[in-house]
This record gives sequence, C-alpha cells and structure tokens, in this order.
Amino acid sequence: MDMRKYITKRLDGMKSVTEKNILRDIMEDIFIPMYNHMEAEYIRLSDRVREEMPLQVRDYVILSTLMERENAEGGCPYLFPVDSDDLEKPGLDISEIYEKLKGGEEVRIDTVFAEADYLVCKEITGSREIFDGTIKTDGGNFSIGVKLKSAGRYKVLIQNLYRLFISNGIPWQTVNSPHIFKMFDVMLFRLDFESKEAQDKESREKEAACKVQSFDISYGKYAEYIKENLVPVWNIKKMTISSRDFPLPSLDKVNYEYMFDLTEEGSEHGYLADYGDADISAVRREKNTLIVTSPAAKGLVWDMYKVMKRRESVTDHFPYELMGNGMEDSFSARMIASYGATIKTNAELRRLLEAYDVSGYVELDAVQVLQGTAFGETYEVNNFLKDEIRDLAAGNSLLLKFRPLKRNSYIVRDIMSFLVSQAQIVYPEFRCVGVLI
Repeated sequence: MDMRKYITKRLDGMKSVTEKNILRDIMEDIFIPMYNHMEAEYIRLSDRVREEMPLQVRDYVILSTLMERENAEGGCPYLFPVDSDDLEKPGLDISEIYEKLKGGEEVRIDTVFAEADYLVCKEITGSREIFDGTIKTDGGNFSIGVKLKSAGRYKVLIQNLYRLFISNGIPWQTVNSPHIFKMFDVMLFRLDFESKEAQDKESREKEAACKVQSFDISYGKYAEYIKENLVPVWNIKKMTISSRDFPLPSLDKVNYEYMFDLTEEGSEHGYLADYGDADISAVRREKNTLIVTSPAAKGLVWDMYKVMKRRESVTDHFPYELMGNGMEDSFSARMIASYGATIKTNAELRRLLEAYDVSGYVELDAVQVLQGTAFGETYEVNNFLKDEIRDLAAGNSLLLKFRPLKRNSYIVRDIMSFLVSQAQIVYPEFRCVGVLI
C-alpha cells in the first residue's frame, strides 16, 4: 500500500478546512518523516538478508538446445554435445546388424528429434507402430522394420548431473531442456537379409559384408514431426584434471589439498568435481581457486565438469530455441537456494514460477487441491529423485492450471512440466500436475 496516497485520500475526504490543515501539518512534520525512515530501514534490512543468502545457483544455470550434427562440436564456444557419441551415426555393417538381430537384440541405427507437442511425443512413446524403410549399402538395398523408442540415455546424463550437484553441495536446479525429452532412438528389429540377387550362400556372405551408407524410413502420420541430423547440446564441458604438483597437507593431518587455479579457465563459470571416479573427500571454492581434498599423497586425477556462462555474440545462431533454467534475483529464489524453504501461499508460488526466464511461455492461472490422483498434461522432469521424502499418505494432488502465452509453441507443455516439477519440490506433500486452459 502506498501510504502517501492513502493519507492524501483521507485528507481530501475531510470537510473541515481547519482540521485538514492541522492533520496535514502533523503528517508532513512527524508521520511522513518517520514512515520514510522506517521504509529505508526495512529496505536496508532486506538487502542485508539478501546478501547473507548468496544466489550461488546463478553460476550453475544449465542452457541447452539442438544443433546440426556437423556444428555440434565447435559451433558455439559455450555449448557441447550432451552425449559425445551423437557426433557420428552408429557405424555398422549388415553382418553386425544381422548377428545382433539373430541374437534377439534391436539395433539403434539413428536418433531423431520429434518437433511436436508433448502429447504427440507421449503418443509416439506409447505406440507400438512399426515403420518400414530401406537401408542402402554399397552392395544393394535391404528392407527393414523400425520402431521409435524414447532416448533414455539423455535422462541418465541429467541424473548424473544431479549427482554432481549434490556431491558438490550445490542446490539442485531442475534442468529445463524440452528438446531432450523429444529425442527418439530409431531401433531396427527386422532386416530382410536376402535380396533378390542373393540366392546362394556365397552371395549372402558377400551382402553381409556391405557397409551401411544411408537409410530411408517412412514415419507415417508422424513424418511431419521427425527431424534428422540434430544433436542435443548444453553448456557443460567435461575436463580431466591431472595434478603433478605436491599437494599441501590438510589441517586434519590425514588428507591433502590440491589447488586448482580457475583464473585461466575463468572464475565466472561453475565447476563440479566428480567424486565417483577419483579418491576425493571434499571440494570447496575460494574466490579463484578450487581446493580438492583427497587422501592421495600425489598424482590425483579427477574429472571436472565446467558449467559455462553464456557469452552472447552476434554470431550466435541456433536452429531451435536456447532454453535455460535461470531465474531473476529475488528474495524467494535466494530463500529456496539457501534453505530449501519458501512460504507456501498461492501468491508466493506464483511469484516463484514467474521468476524463471521461461515464464513468458505460460502463466499460472489457478491452483486446486484435489482428493486422490489427478491426471494432467505434464511429465515429471525430476523422476530420478527417489530419495525425496514425501508424505503421500493422504493421496492428495495439486492441480496447477496454466494459461498459454505462446499457444502455438510445441514446447509449451514441456515448459509447464518444468515449472510443475519446480512446484513439486516446494510441495512434496502433494502430487503436482499441470494442465493448459
């Protein structure tokens, strides 16, 4: 409430000119200066509390998008392939494919992107539809049958990223990467091994040695959505650190401390040490130095993940949206980042969700508590959080209703899923789902 406007309105409502003048003098000489002083002190206290809760997660904002395979490595100075194996298509020959199929295996021959709404992707995932195609080799063509299977390996890499955040003492921030959840592996399960020209054993063996050159697949009703030759990228660079220097003894007289100078690599970036692949006890950061504590007396080697800050450039050009999980600096954001706590009101939840950079896609319209399981149009982005303590005994659901601000965007429901997953962290006592209205 604006106190000055309130006082002016009350003064205007007084009929006695004498009383109005007396009250105006009191307000201007005593009350308004006191109010200004209290307001200034409140702002100073608020700023002090904010400074005591550093928004450390701003150094660990995850950005992601899709790039053409030939540009995925080196095409942008701060983006790298989520899975380096995507840089080349699986190199198989017909004999390898045939042997795997004979052993009951399905063979991944490609990974494609479905530029479609989540509900369409959900339909593709649940579908058992078989798509016919042709493999072209240097020795002839082969008819094949394929299925589309959700590419789960990217979700495993996100889960590994969660492990790195937790082990390094960094509050987890849900990854907002809609494109990853729209990637599908093309799984070959049928190969017509004998062509018309190969009737005898010698001819079949000759065919089996043929290298796959390309393939052509008819995706039926999903053909308009399927895009090939695209690779998910994000701003995470994996590094291997090898320290040949003699470390300093730790204060506990048991471990050793290895110093890694961040000046050359860039102190503005975030760094995550991988505890799993090295004998590391703890990691801490002091300004431009990363200090790794280990019982190893020398020769420590460990993997480091560098979360690159975006450096905007006029040459930046991406075929698809560059998405991120960043949020504006606010008291709510600092409270959650520092203490994992927030005030649980509709207004505070709305304020939290609106703080995210992607809030321009959807707007929270209403929140409703429902008995039992509610069905929505979202998926759980953090479905690997198995250690989260939830009180689901009551079986209540929290239904979040969103209004689309970019109705024709194919990633609206994915953005909604990201925001609902953030709400799920705040409200663990409910099963959170979202719908568009």
